[in-house]
Amino acid sequence: MNEKRILILDDEEEICFLLATLLSQMGYQTDYVHTIDDGVRKIYSEQPFDLVFLDLNLPDGLGHHIIPLIKDQHQQAKIVMISAHGSILEQIRNQSRQFDHFITKPFNRENISQILSELNL
Repeated sequence: MNEKRILILDDEEEICFLLATLLSQMGYQTDYVHTIDDGVRKIYSEQPFDLVFLDLNLPDGLGHHIIPLIKDQHQQAKIVMISAHGSILEQIRNQSRQFDHFITKPFNRENISQILSELNL
């Protein structure tokens, strides 16, 4: 059993449920929240996360704005940004280099497996 912990922060309940189910089937421990405020609470109150799937557009702000907080609390955590707008994520990544990977919606099991492999998780 894989002991890696993954947090999913996305405002779409279906995305969270499907991604959490997929990752659980792959042996990861998962948790998910739908807002930056709830994500911040999780980041401060939980054991370290190994990976955070972080949506770009959330109801209470832009996801990439909390990356410094995630890195401060969980230095080893990898961050994968999620968005339907891949070109925006690529631009943000090229400017800031704050996150490790990005994935565009919709995605599938193969996409997730490839990212996990590339991140050595």
